[in-house]
Amino acid sequence: MGDRSFGYSAQVRPFLWVFLVLTPAEIVLVELLVPWFWLRAVLLAFGALSAALLAWQLWMLYKFKHEIDDEYLWLRYAREFEYRIPLAAIETATHGMTSRSTNRTRSVVDDTLVLEISNSTNVLVNLNEPQEIDLGRRGAHEVTKIEFWTDSPDEMVRALRK
Repeated sequence: MGDRSFGYSAQVRPFLWVFLVLTPAEIVLVELLVPWFWLRAVLLAFGALSAALLAWQLWMLYKFKHEIDDEYLWLRYAREFEYRIPLAAIETATHGMTSRSTNRTRSVVDDTLVLEISNSTNVLVNLNEPQEIDLGRRGAHEVTKIEFWTDSPDEMVRALRK
């Protein structure tokens, strides 16, 4: 789909890997410490499910990156959301760290779409025309700016300025 892709999960990936690596150790400890078979079986099932979900999340963060193609900037977070912004609607793109702490991966604050990773953003895009953004149960909003996180903000800004 995209000509250039940009990751956004470098901050959270190490934590996911730690939990994924520790899950088998947890399963072994449960097998050694819990005397009841029925409880060991239930905890084993939860441990296996936990490992599968962590592996799935890691894969989704790797597969669904932000992308820029000939017509659009695609902003994503795994399979949770995907926003398509026309490149023609982008007026300026700048690199700069901000922290809003909205405690959500996506929100609209003062006509700005905020896509945070670990409560931070590092790219600001000003739009020359408002774009409608659907936040699901929180409704649709018109935005004139977008703040988001990418692992390589300088490269993203250079790609958006072309």
